[in-house]
Amino acid sequence: MKKNKKIAIFLAARSGSNRLANKHFLKINDKLKVIDACILRLKKTKKINKIYLCTTKRKEDLKFKSVCKKNKINFFRGSTNNVLKRFIDCAKANSIQILVRITGDCPLIDPKLIDKCVNLHLSKRADYTTNTLKLSYPDGLDVEVIKLSALLKSQKICKDKYNKEHVTPFIRSSEIFKKYNLKYSKNYSNQRWTLDYKKDYLFIKRVFSFFSPNIHFSWKQIINSEKKNYRLLNIKNR
Repeated sequence: MKKNKKIAIFLAARSGSNRLANKHFLKINDKLKVIDACILRLKKTKKINKIYLCTTKRKEDLKFKSVCKKNKINFFRGSTNNVLKRFIDCAKANSIQILVRITGDCPLIDPKLIDKCVNLHLSKRADYTTNTLKLSYPDGLDVEVIKLSALLKSQKICKDKYNKEHVTPFIRSSEIFKKYNLKYSKNYSNQRWTLDYKKDYLFIKRVFSFFSPNIHFSWKQIINSEKKNYRLLNIKNR
């Protein structure tokens, strides 16, 4: 599968979580931290060969630089609260026309799902493609593929603080953009696979431990393993 030089993954990460301190740097096992697991899984995408970790210019977020160096990805620092501007500035500085937005608290992100969203986006010549307009995937597998031109239009039209902080609310709600949604045949959106609380962390550790030493399991393998080993993964009752 040919990789497009104008497409990049923008991995959003920052310190200062009030609910789970230093969550990106929590250890999944002796060798792997949450942010490392996320990056290593992202690197398995077939359509994209550029990853930018986009964080703030705050002193405490400088520690992400060593993460990028270790994993051989790009490091970008921008606006603290205006994440929309941070993404636009990174895209402009690096000649990126289409960005794939992923958050660093989703270490179970599936690269095959990213490729599906990118393929749909390109085939439909969309402004915005996601799997979250109509939910069907577990929370923690969120993918957003966005044209830079759509972000620029959103920035120009909508001055709302919420849009600046969350990047895509205006695009998602407005009728002026060409949008597509990737939906799975079954609805697993009631399952929580993202990292905000200690119980999320314990669950993610269990998943990686179950598949160890393999860290490149698919989201469907997690679902199937949960069905066969309900008491081990304990997805539904955590």
